Parts: sequence; structure tokens; C-alpha cells
Amino acid sequence: MSTTARRAAPRARRVSGARRGAAPSPLRLQDIRWDRVARLSLLVALLLVLLSYTGPVTNYWQAWHLNHETRTDVQTLREDNARLRERAHDLQNPRRVELEARRLGMARPGERVYVVRGLPQGR
Repeated sequence: MSTTARRAAPRARRVSGARRGAAPSPLRLQDIRWDRVARLSLLVALLLVLLSYTGPVTNYWQAWHLNHETRTDVQTLREDNARLRERAHDLQNPRRVELEARRLGMARPGERVYVVRGLPQGR
């Protein structure tokens, strides 16, 4: 008989010697698998640490997303600002103001306005 078979034999006798339906024997400190208890407690500790990081990670992701949206908004506003500054500069010229007013259908005081309809479309 090998050494592992001899070691297993007493354990098998103990299990087979137990009566069916009998109350389980009280748990003894020698029967506790301390290596499994340690592994389980380390796993629980790791899960708690990971759980504690979910809040900050969520906050970081939200801040990153808000930063990206804000940068896009700022870029759009800068482009609008540049376009409006150029238009304001153009409207400093009195001739340009007159052209814009005529485009809007305005006339100078004393001018007679004529509306011609039915002209062919320009090229």
C-alpha cells in the first residue's frame, strides 16, 4: 500500500463509520482549512479595495467627458468670435454699411424705391 493510500484510508474509515441521519459533529479548529480562509479573506479585501475605487473612477470619467465637451464648445465660440470680429471690422467701412443696408432693402432718405418682378434669374 502506498503512502497516499495509507493516509487516505483512515479518512475513508472515519467517513464510512459515520451514521446516516446522525447530527453532524461539531466543527473543530483542526478541521478548518486556514489556507482557504486566508484566500477568501484576501479576496474579500481585494473586492472592497476595488469597490472603493469605483467612485473616484466614475468622477474622473465624468470630468474627462465634461472637459472634452467644454473644449469643443470653446473652440466653436472662438470660431464664432473670430467671424463676428471680422464682420464688425467690415461694418466700420461706411461703404460696406451702405451695401448691407441696400441688400436688406433699405433706401436713403428721399430716394424712390422700385420693385421689379418677373426678371429672369441671373447666371
